[in-house]
Amino acid sequence: MKEFKSNIIKEKRKLRSMSQAQLGDIVGSQAMVSRIENGQILPNAQTIFILCSKLEITVEEYFYSIFGPTQNTTIFRSKLNELYLKGNIAELQKIFSQYKHHKSLNIETKHRMLMVKSTIYHLSFQLADATDQNILFSYFDQIINWQLYDIYLFQATINMLPVKKTKSYFLDILSQYNSESNVMCYPETITSIIIIFLETSIMQKKSDMIIFFLHKLEMKTISLNTNQQLWQLFLTGVYNNNEKKIKKAYNITEYLNDTDTTQLFNRILSYYNKK
Repeated sequence: MKEFKSNIIKEKRKLRSMSQAQLGDIVGSQAMVSRIENGQILPNAQTIFILCSKLEITVEEYFYSIFGPTQNTTIFRSKLNELYLKGNIAELQKIFSQYKHHKSLNIETKHRMLMVKSTIYHLSFQLADATDQNILFSYFDQIINWQLYDIYLFQATINMLPVKKTKSYFLDILSQYNSESNVMCYPETITSIIIIFLETSIMQKKSDMIIFFLHKLEMKTISLNTNQQLWQLFLTGVYNNNEKKIKKAYNITEYLNDTDTTQLFNRILSYYNKK
């Protein structure tokens, strides 16, 4: 597995002949600088801006040094989706074990561990245990300005958390998107999150949340692509116990020869009807 080293702060600090203690006087402490440079913690937004300003690097350069290019995250998420589709829990557990025993348990590694674990939980539509939930809540609570990697983590872990407790995070992201303060948060990402929330609300049988997210899908600023429209049709049918809508969704997947989506529909109905 490729590891992205979060040492740009260290490199730039040494280029300017600064000690950790000197930089620590600016951002808080020498210990904090050491933990940041070793990838043990991700500083808050204010600290990141101070570091970048002092060391004359861009925020984008800093995040790239930790997480690498977006493409790598996209490839990783696609791999997890493929394993989820196949129901390959053995391979997912293997990947999780590899990250868990990784020699450098930095922020990027921790993010991916949680994404893998969420995929495992999703296979049986289970909530995460209290420990995993608290890890995510503690992380999300500290976010001031949602970055793309934060949103990817949130998107990947919605299903493993109580839907009512994650609503506030969604509203933060939506507010940020509507104010255009986060140029990296694309419209399709927002709609994808709403669809995931809708599925999660249905599987957790939280009617008030289902209605809330159905209304969000009707917002003028929300534009669904063809696949998202299909999921809206299917999930609305499941919630309303509308056999016609469910059948229509299946007919569309059959017409498109989309066996993957058909399989996912089957899995959702199987678990939903057991509850």
